[in-house]
Amino acid sequence: MSEQKTQTSLEQELNKLGENLSNLFKALWDSEERKSIERELTAGVESANKAITDAVDKARTDQTTSNLKQEVKDAWENARGPQIVSEVQTGITNTLHRLNEEIGKRSAPAQEVKPDAPASEAVVDGTVAETKPE
Repeated sequence: MSEQKTQTSLEQELNKLGENLSNLFKALWDSEERKSIERELTAGVESANKAITDAVDKARTDQTTSNLKQEVKDAWENARGPQIVSEVQTGITNTLHRLNEEIGKRSAPAQEVKPDAPASEAVVDGTVAETKPE
């Protein structure tokens, strides 16, 4: 009977953990800070899109640009090559790694600070003094 009670308690605690995580993520998602960031990102993307569209439209009408069409095409082909894909993949991987490290640091309990070198005690004039080797 105690094994069944333990299993039921375990299940209850796991269910409670799931509910708490769900509530946490919902609260984070519904937070004003997240919504503000989303608005800023949306405005930034829209602004960048407009700037790119304007630049493309201007470039289409520019006579000099039409003369460089083949060079741009060649540059585009080179940019799509495996080196760029590899660099982008590496950059994304490194960013995700740093993000995971930061999340791990913030979700782990505070670690006890340990001294760099072991301290030893010495008795000086009847008092205990802590010394560190140099």
